[in-house]
Amino acid sequence: TLQVIKPGYYFSTDPAEGGGESVQLSRVTGPLQLRLYPEALLTGTLTAPDGGPLPNIPVSAMRSVFDDDDHRWMPVAQTFTDAHGRFRLPVPAGDYRLETRYVARSIATPEAVLPLLLPEEGSSGGLSVIRIHSGEEQHFDLRPATGRTHSVTVALEDSGVGFPRVNVHSSNGSAFPVNAVRNGGGGSYILDLPSGSYTLTASMNGPEGLQEAESSITVADRDVSGVVMRFAPVPLLPVEMVVDPGATSDHAKPELQQLGLTLKSTRTDSDRGDFPARLSMQRDRSFAFTVSPGSYRFDAGNNGEWYVKSATYGDADLLTQSFVVAPGAGGMPIRVTVSNQTGSLLGSTALNGDAAACWVYLVPTSPNAKAVMSTRSNSDGRFNFPYVAPGTYQAIAFEHRHSVNYRDAAVLAAYSTHVRAVSIQPGDKATADLS
Repeated sequence: TLQVIKPGYYFSTDPAEGGGESVQLSRVTGPLQLRLYPEALLTGTLTAPDGGPLPNIPVSAMRSVFDDDDHRWMPVAQTFTDAHGRFRLPVPAGDYRLETRYVARSIATPEAVLPLLLPEEGSSGGLSVIRIHSGEEQHFDLRPATGRTHSVTVALEDSGVGFPRVNVHSSNGSAFPVNAVRNGGGGSYILDLPSGSYTLTASMNGPEGLQEAESSITVADRDVSGVVMRFAPVPLLPVEMVVDPGATSDHAKPELQQLGLTLKSTRTDSDRGDFPARLSMQRDRSFAFTVSPGSYRFDAGNNGEWYVKSATYGDADLLTQSFVVAPGAGGMPIRVTVSNQTGSLLGSTALNGDAAACWVYLVPTSPNAKAVMSTRSNSDGRFNFPYVAPGTYQAIAFEHRHSVNYRDAAVLAAYSTHVRAVSIQPGDKATADLS
């Protein structure tokens, strides 16, 4: 594996790529070409509403990343503003947003500095990003809101053990964590917040598992007391697994925890701290999801030859639609049917007519528990998906990782001449040669 490191450059524009180029010496017949990509720069200044600089404020560059599971924001660079409120963030080329944190007490102003997000989240729920290319610099003048803080005394009733995690959702749509300082004994805590209307959410572990509480408050230029937040258990959704009658019985069935089952919130930008819910084992050794009320999407992986053929929650078909978990909706199970009646896909990848190692993406166009499957072909350009759920797919190969939302059918439209349609039936050994 050859690796080249040069200050101010990246070996790849995708952080998920490996840090080197793998070659077989026996196949090297001429000079090797290794590419380096100049860093991009996100620079700017933070100033208060009166124009004064805001020093020592954390600023982060969060990269938009799509992987085989879902979309997430990956922290790539973070810094603090200098004495003049300036910041400089070197990053690989890609799609980003800038975030500043909530700072209750700033060294530059007696007021709190509220968090800022750029670009702002679109009202349509679309993904807004800053797109920057290698060698490019983009400058942003940011002016977060500030405000004098007031003490908010909160009583947490029926709380569990440990320390609560408290998040604040403001009326303008921003959300941020806030430090909760214990106020003497018992479940009393103090938060520092500027004037405004907020929804407070708190979570902590209770005797029966995760508990959550919520309360709405208004801070109007004075300290606030008497806020009460009562905890309630987060709903448990049991998961039951059955084996499809058509599955062959000479193979041991998988365990539920081996299927990579997750529930993902469908809320706009839900991945800002809201991580996918994963299966957990209960005291009776059954499995369940612990999820807050809301709308969710079901995802699953394959366990070798076994795949999720169907999944339902009440009347909802989880392979084709999202579903809603109502408050207190514990008890009704998610039913998962698994099968080992799979097919396979073999093929080759070529770059400019020559066999080459590439990234291969297999995107379902029929109901499927996965949004996309990926693999990397070897140096001979050969790839293999050994266990594929029956259905129809689009197959495409890229020289490097291609991080896009494959759930959106339009993302492959620009590459239509390179897309191969594939149909796989149980027992099939389908083939696809990709350029």
